[in-house]
Amino acid sequence: MATSAPLRSLEEEVTCSICLDYLRDPVTIDCGHVFCRSCTTDVRPISGSRPVCPLCKKPFKKENIRPVWQLASLVENIERLKVDKGRQPGEVTREQQDAKLCERHREKLHYYCEDDGKLLCVMCRESREHRPHTAVLMEKAAQPHREKILNHLSTLRRDRDKIQGFQAKGEADILAALKKLQDQRQYIVAEFEQGHQFLREREEHLLEQLAKLEQELTEGREKFKSRGVGELARLALVISELEGKAQQPAAELMQDTRDFLNREAAERLGI
Repeated sequence: MATSAPLRSLEEEVTCSICLDYLRDPVTIDCGHVFCRSCTTDVRPISGSRPVCPLCKKPFKKENIRPVWQLASLVENIERLKVDKGRQPGEVTREQQDAKLCERHREKLHYYCEDDGKLLCVMCRESREHRPHTAVLMEKAAQPHREKILNHLSTLRRDRDKIQGFQAKGEADILAALKKLQDQRQYIVAEFEQGHQFLREREEHLLEQLAKLEQELTEGREKFKSRGVGELARLALVISELEGKAQQPAAELMQDTRDFLNREAAERLGI
């Protein structure tokens, strides 16, 4: 939305001639011109003499610089007015929601009193209570604390990264150990499977040998048994014949017995 002519005129009145921005912490010098406090700090003396006003070139003393708190309040109102003109009805900016106002003057708190440890608005800063105190812009006062927080954050992030590194290394080491155990498990299973295979083959071989020996012994037993039965039958016949011979007369006995004994001896010798 375009800025209206009256608002543009007000903006020109509260614009610093040095930085060409809104007056921040406005101060007036000996000649009556108004600038930002930080801009007057940047004005350097010429040839060792006193600094001169950038507009009228009149010299001024820095110890005579005085704040213009009414202009500071006007700048805030203009900035708020510009925001309000560009906002839909009923819309509240986050800046307004979050802004902290002085309980006494209902102005924004721009300064921090280092002596009392309190936040001040422009009017509080120029009051009799705080004028002798050291008051700095809130952002400048917060900077050391912000740096401490950032340094602490940096330390915490380094600690976090170290812990994450340790965790990653520990996880990698554990996974490597688990992989090694799995490889050893597979090796042991394979070795024992090979041993079991060897034992199974050895068992089968020994059982085959035992089966052959058993068969041979069984066959020998049958042969021995058959031969024994045949020999017993033959001996039974010889015994029966001898028992008959024993009843014969002497002459017949002598003749038959000699023949029988010769035949028996020949059969034993396998002749």
